[in-house]
Amino acid sequence: MHMTYAHYIAGRWREDGAEAFAAINPAKGTELGTGLMATQAQIDEGLASARRGLDIWRSKSAYERAQILRNAATVLRSRQAEIAMDLVREQGKILAEAMVEVAVSADMIDWSASEGVRQYGRVIPARDARFTQMVTREPVGVSVLIPSWNVPVMFVARKLSECLAAGCSAILVGNKQTPRAAINVLEAFIEAGLPADVVNLLFGRNVFLVDSLLAGEGVAKVSFTGGSETGKVIAAKAAANLVHATLELGGHAPAIVFDDVDVEATARILVASKYRNGGQVCNSPTRFYVHQGIYDTFVEAFCREASKLKIGDGAEAGVQMGPLASARQLERIDGLVGDAVAKGARLLLGGTRDSNQGYFYQPTVIDQLGKDSRILSEEPFGPVATLLPFDDREAMMRHANGLGYGLAGYAYTNSVGHAHYVSENLRVGMLGINTPQISLPETPFGGVKESGHGSEGGTEGVAAYMVTKYVSQFAA
Repeated sequence: MHMTYAHYIAGRWREDGAEAFAAINPAKGTELGTGLMATQAQIDEGLASARRGLDIWRSKSAYERAQILRNAATVLRSRQAEIAMDLVREQGKILAEAMVEVAVSADMIDWSASEGVRQYGRVIPARDARFTQMVTREPVGVSVLIPSWNVPVMFVARKLSECLAAGCSAILVGNKQTPRAAINVLEAFIEAGLPADVVNLLFGRNVFLVDSLLAGEGVAKVSFTGGSETGKVIAAKAAANLVHATLELGGHAPAIVFDDVDVEATARILVASKYRNGGQVCNSPTRFYVHQGIYDTFVEAFCREASKLKIGDGAEAGVQMGPLASARQLERIDGLVGDAVAKGARLLLGGTRDSNQGYFYQPTVIDQLGKDSRILSEEPFGPVATLLPFDDREAMMRHANGLGYGLAGYAYTNSVGHAHYVSENLRVGMLGINTPQISLPETPFGGVKESGHGSEGGTEGVAAYMVTKYVSQFAA
């Protein structure tokens, strides 16, 4: 069934707009639906609506807002299968992963609802008994939310729920690759009782939208998830307008495997983590530093596990990895692997497209990379693992820290000493030791260096949409 994607402006779904865009099923290369990009007039309408919505929403108590959020989480859970199938069609991930994404998204909304009623102020003892000194927290204001396409339901749910829990209104920039993700989540909030004007949804050319929105009257906050280079552009535009910014940007996560691990078990864990969502996860392990003493055994085990993965349409039973999300992604990954091989890398597994239909790429493993291989410095964001042997812990750490990225890292060891060394020295925002699980509703998610600044999730997520006010009251 061909779909039409609509904006949501001032409480109404709108199918009008400027030039057309299309969403493509990456497993088949066929068109799923079309929509029209927002005009300047629609952007201005959305901004005016969001300003009205801010007054409406912040006037509600934190408990009223929390109840609407919890209702939205309930709606999302009731539509889990339907929303998950939309994810499979639009983004390409397998159905099991899509089902988990929807479930986790609902959990994140619940967490934000709870955090919204825990935004405490404080009283500061005064030097003069006639004074009362208070610190309160208030919504920062109209917020622009720009989610990525790779985990789109979760990104929309987390950004939107944190923004709303803080009492802010929002303009949600829908991703044109995965438009149903934004629409599905917003529909859940609307059904849950969200007032008109509080959230507006716009689709359009990102540069045009960002320029117009960040310069818009009343816009106080932007939250962006995406590539580091785009993040720098958004940071500059936000700074020019003194707009608060949370930036969750690219990653190139090292996974350090010491020689005291169970090689087979560790290889199984890392293969599952590496090829989840086709490697299109910002905190996916990409650079595997493996101790020389177990290197050959690990390479054999890792390649054996990766070769077992069944590739295909994510809607089909038994499939373990779907296609890449777009033709652009496919070309980029193929180019990075081709560059590495041309510069002397050893291709251990994969390295080719997997089908003439859709955007499939085989699980790929390479080692013996030249220092100038692009894949060692550019974020792969695909099903490619680079293996790097080491025997000197300090030299390995210098190499692991040598990139501008600093989102996530992993270490596998039975040594408390190795674990402590990595936690003290690896410059990342998130670290998993003997586990790939570093993203939960109750934990902060964010990076350092060129992987951005600020965090989503945890206690930090809702707090990022609030500002501090100091009140000094004199009672004569």
